[in-house]
Amino acid sequence: MIAKIKDYIKDLTPLNLLIVILVIGLIYGAINLAIKYQSYMKFLNQTQITAVKVKPVIIDTAERKFRAISTIKSLQSIDITSKVNGVIHGIHFIEGTEISKNQKLYSILSSDKVGMAEIYAPFNGLIGLSKKNVGDAVTKGSFLSSLDNNTKMKLELNLPERLTPFLTTDIKIRATSSNLANKKFTGKLDFIDTRIDKGTRTIAAYSLLDNNDNILKPGLLMKVDLILESINDAILIPEEALLSINGKHFVYVINEDRSVLKEITIGVRSDALIQVTSGLNENDMVVFMGQEKLKDQSLINIVD
Repeated sequence: MIAKIKDYIKDLTPLNLLIVILVIGLIYGAINLAIKYQSYMKFLNQTQITAVKVKPVIIDTAERKFRAISTIKSLQSIDITSKVNGVIHGIHFIEGTEISKNQKLYSILSSDKVGMAEIYAPFNGLIGLSKKNVGDAVTKGSFLSSLDNNTKMKLELNLPERLTPFLTTDIKIRATSSNLANKKFTGKLDFIDTRIDKGTRTIAAYSLLDNNDNILKPGLLMKVDLILESINDAILIPEEALLSINGKHFVYVINEDRSVLKEITIGVRSDALIQVTSGLNENDMVVFMGQEKLKDQSLINIVD
């Protein structure tokens, strides 16, 4: 083999020999440079200090939730209408006040028959504005006012059929409205339909909310969270701390002055927190800002 190489070199012209020497020199230089670069980067990784922000893991309840939208309704609601043709003879309520069941609301002098027709409240509730005044003519079906029982409000929901395994009347709900800042209303599913709608592939349900202070009004748009599952004493981390690589999940935890890359498995996502089912313990501190500059065993400086 060596003899063949010697013969090959002898046959080379001076120019070709120079080119071969240059190529060998370039290859050697590139290999040497790569080795030095790797050594330099390893040195940097061991000596460079990266500023990071960290948080301790949280031990709390993790909740699997489903968000829905509903327009709230009165538990009982009715339009008060005239049952006869005639003239309004008397209005027996003050607009916007609480009305008792069987309280007289209107007296109408009927033109259909001799005598006075009277309208009574079918249930307790809040009476609205009267659309007619004394002396106004009315016909059958004329809208006179509205009556709403607002002590409890009804949140009607149409839920996707995939939630069916979770749905029981024990499921808790939380409702909020952007028009009622800092107000949260809690309840449970009071009714779940017995069938899934074939057209929409949804199942109807509703929840009743207490409204003793009369803050909730019919027609108000509500955001509703159904608590499908609650996991007590769960390990939770900020979602910003999670790194996902090739379908696997990782976080950097703190070991004295270094970062340690740990593979974890995750469970329920709860608001801005993620449940960790394995890979961390309750005493760990996780990096939630600055981790994009880290490697395993990087030196770190924790900042506020």
